[in-house]
Parts: sequence; structure tokens; C-alpha cells
Amino acid sequence: MRNVGLHLYAWLVAAGFVYLEVTGAIAAGQEGTPIGSHRIVASAISVLVIGLAIWLMSVEKRPWLRRAGWIAVAGLVAEFGLGEMSRAESPLISMLHAFVAPLLLSLIVAIATGTSRSWQHPPVCMPDKGWPSLRGVARNTLVLVIIQVALGALFRYDFIGVMTHIIGALIVAVFIITLVVLVTMMQEHPTLRPAAITLGVLIFVQIFLGLTVISMGSAKTNQTAALVFSVAHVALGAITLATTLVVTLETWRCVVSGLDLVVPDQASEGNNPQP
Repeated sequence: MRNVGLHLYAWLVAAGFVYLEVTGAIAAGQEGTPIGSHRIVASAISVLVIGLAIWLMSVEKRPWLRRAGWIAVAGLVAEFGLGEMSRAESPLISMLHAFVAPLLLSLIVAIATGTSRSWQHPPVCMPDKGWPSLRGVARNTLVLVIIQVALGALFRYDFIGVMTHIIGALIVAVFIITLVVLVTMMQEHPTLRPAAITLGVLIFVQIFLGLTVISMGSAKTNQTAALVFSVAHVALGAITLATTLVVTLETWRCVVSGLDLVVPDQASEGNNPQP
């Protein structure tokens, strides 16, 4: 595998973003929490992202990955500016700061996916079964998950009520479950099916965490436990968005309308058709 170091480095940066989500959620969820550790982590992640962009420019030939690296740098600059401007008296800025972070994590995960072994070879393609189009379901699911992440940020900063967030979660769950079922009904695929199953597991865990946070918020419970579940819910929401993006990318890469079915065994022998 070419550039295995770059692939592992991209996942290291993604793990750093998850930790950044955790520290940010702790600072936002508990008044009086010092934000010094969050800023230290953000500074370290900034250096890692710049290093990732430079590494991509040095060794990567695919234009979309090279652009993605610098888009991540630009997004990080914007996120850093929002973080510096966010104050208790400016909840809108804080909400935007909380919304952009999962988008950046998803972009880094997309880069990590693009530098993986499977993406350095022609894809194992499968035919789209027809209606509903798997590509269309994947695209619409991604859009809805992005909207749901935005609703979560709006809810945490009291711009909307909890019912709006719950309704959005139910809609997203239906679309994700539909996407997972459609993928599992197709012939087994070496990269698409594992990603879809992972997404299915994540959405069930995320629903459980969300219901737990709501129930703990409406009852007199241990504040530390409530904070732990809330932070886990926020972090897993960002991971769910990133996983949905991976499933969408894999779908648009490997599922092609009207193409004859290609089994993975044939692909391993070098007979992968071009989409």
C-alpha cells in the first residue's frame, strides 16, 4: 500500500478532532469549566492539519484529496476564529462553532478514506437495483444528518426546543436504517457493507444516548453522569456524520446504474471494471 504513513496520519488527525469535540462539549456543557485545555488541543490539531495538507500536496496525485487538505486548513482557520469570538453573550457564534467542528471531522475522515488501500485501486462496482436509488438515498441521508447536527447545536444553545431535535432524529433514523437495509440486501461488498453496518450500529447507540440525555435532563440526577452522557452524545453525533459521509462516498464510487455485477473475488484478480 502506497503512503500507508499518510493514511495512518490522517486517522490520527481524525482521532484528535474527536477528542477536540469531547473537550469542547465538556466546556460548553458545564459552566465555569476552564477552556485552556480545549485551546491547547485545538492548537495541536491545527499543527497536525497543516502537516496533513502539506503531506497531501507532496505525495498525493489526486486533485480532490489535495484540495480537501487545504479546505480543511481553511475550515480550521474559520473554526478557530469562531472559537475566539464565542462568548456567553454571543450564543449564535458558539452555535456555529459547535456546528463546524463535526463538518471538519467528516472532511478529515473523508481524506483518511481516500488514502486507504481500497481507494488506491479501481473500485469493486455493483449495479443500482433501481427505485429507490441507493445513490439518492445515501445523498439524502447525508443532507439530513448534516441538518440534524445543526439542530443539535441549535438545541444545546437554546435556539430550538427538544421536540424539534427529536423529530429530526426520528427522520434521520428512518433514512439511515433504510440505507443500511438497502446496502445489506445487495451483494456483499468489501468496503460498502462494513461501513453501512457500522453506521447502523452507531445510529442505535446515538438514539439510546439521546433518550438518556433527555430523561436525565428532566429528572434530578447526578450532574456528572448527565454530563458524561451528553458529551458522548455530542461526540457520537459527529462520528455518525463522518460515517454517513464515508457510506455516501463509497456508494457513489461503487454503485453504478446499469452495470453488471462484479464479485469481490474477481476484483482481487485485477478484473475491476471502471465505472
